[in-house]
Amino acid sequence: MTESPIVVLNIGNSRTLCMVGEVIGDQIKLLGMGESPCAGKKRSTITDMTKVVQSIRDAVDQAERTAGLKITGAYVGMSGEGVSAENHRSTVAIVGESNPIDENDIARALSASDPDIAINSTTIMHRIKQNYAVDGESVENPLWLHGNRLTIETMTIGISDHASSTVERACQSANIEMAGFLHETLAAAETTLSFDERAMGVGLLDLGAGSSKLALFSGPIRYLAEISLGAIDLTRDLSQVIQVSPSEAERLKLEIGLKTKSQSTEQFVEFNTTAGRSNKIPAEQISEIIEARQREIFELVREKIDSSSQKTLLPAGLVLTGGGAMLNNVTELAEEVLDLPVRIGVPQGVVAAPQSVHETSFAVALGMLRYAHGNNEELVSSERVQAQSVNQGSGGLLGKLGGFFNMF
Repeated sequence: MTESPIVVLNIGNSRTLCMVGEVIGDQIKLLGMGESPCAGKKRSTITDMTKVVQSIRDAVDQAERTAGLKITGAYVGMSGEGVSAENHRSTVAIVGESNPIDENDIARALSASDPDIAINSTTIMHRIKQNYAVDGESVENPLWLHGNRLTIETMTIGISDHASSTVERACQSANIEMAGFLHETLAAAETTLSFDERAMGVGLLDLGAGSSKLALFSGPIRYLAEISLGAIDLTRDLSQVIQVSPSEAERLKLEIGLKTKSQSTEQFVEFNTTAGRSNKIPAEQISEIIEARQREIFELVREKIDSSSQKTLLPAGLVLTGGGAMLNNVTELAEEVLDLPVRIGVPQGVVAAPQSVHETSFAVALGMLRYAHGNNEELVSSERVQAQSVNQGSGGLLGKLGGFFNMF
């Protein structure tokens, strides 16, 4: 059976990305892509439904043209306000001393935490297994083992009904059927982190436009947090201090970046202010303005890591991705503030795609393609649409997506 292409929507604070692709083994084959500015979100929250709907339509239209397919449904990335992550631990008794643990026992242990989800009016996006234990002893897989008590530790990632219904309404208004929600930072990890890094212990920091998302792994995901500051705040600071337009501030930010020890104090930058006057200031001054906010973000990240009790479990360090990771010399500042080894995480395993797609700003959308294809550590995904495992043939998620395409 030929699997249907996967469609994902990454509705960000500055743009909407629609990607169509296939996952073949470890590789992502990009079939089509659309990109459109998005001015209807602030800090991951929709503030102008009309603008968001139009942005979705424009991105989907471009993706349809490049892929040669008619798109009617997609997976949608989520993060920010309304998204929560909670660790759960549940224990159930095993009936019959001579009976081994079976699938029903595991299902009972998983469902033990469901009442909490219902009370909080939260739709589950992902429930990820962290640890199993039989009679208090940690095991890799409890299936068919003997014992009296089964304990399962999971991380449940949910989205409030208010947030999910708002996004669903935007997609429906753009004539897109929801296939399910995917957490954006978990998706980015799919294309930026290696298996060895996760096994050792590693952090991923997605430096987005409106916020910075942190995920800590030691094997499976252990901790998720979000900081309501992002790359757009650096641009806004620069725009206000030197009195230039946001677009000019963005250009200068990316051109100059953060200062280095070898940066010349004699380098000057020319620009036009919003009042129409020509101005010239040292490049070092621009770097200092940018650094103040970026340092604040890293200091807040450090506080999150310290409070998580995971810092000593991050021998593989921290990986930076997202649009904010394109800032010159950002790894040096991150290492100074966080006291961890830091590298840039660009999307890996992408074929048949333009070179620009290999930049950090595309990590989330590309990762969503891979995550939607399947994640062996995930126990439940997108319960609202009653999705099954993507490896279950035409009845699974890929089978569901088969109805989302019509050839032109």
